[in-house]
Amino acid sequence: MRIIAKIGFILLQLTWCLPQNLIGAFVFLLHARSRHELFHNSVMTTLDRHGPSVSMGAFIFVSTCGGDPEWMTHVRCHEYGHTIQSLMLGPLYLLVIGLPSSIWCNFFEGYRRRHNIPYSRLFCESWANRLGAIYTHTAHRDMDRPE
Repeated sequence: MRIIAKIGFILLQLTWCLPQNLIGAFVFLLHARSRHELFHNSVMTTLDRHGPSVSMGAFIFVSTCGGDPEWMTHVRCHEYGHTIQSLMLGPLYLLVIGLPSSIWCNFFEGYRRRHNIPYSRLFCESWANRLGAIYTHTAHRDMDRPE
């Protein structure tokens, strides 16, 4: 049964989720010398820098953010949640999840900090947390990004 699930995952990534996977493959090639591992059928690339993490189809790019193990577990789980969203929404993922998530991450950090608003307040981020916890069997913690 696991083989069938893996084949289904790959087929969906190469068809229904093709736009985000093309972007993810391009970014993956740019970071070919970084550390990579398989994570629940996805390719997770760890970037040794402080900055945002992102999921593009089956390609997940996580920032070490100082290497705190608890934080890294949360980020990996959260970003995999975005991979599941990608499978659910297919070509709509970039518009429905990618765009709002990118804007929330890159342009509202000061606003969130001033008003003590957690990163997970945005619908697509809390949804990614829940999906990631379910599909990676990881306990969900409502953590905000470190300062």
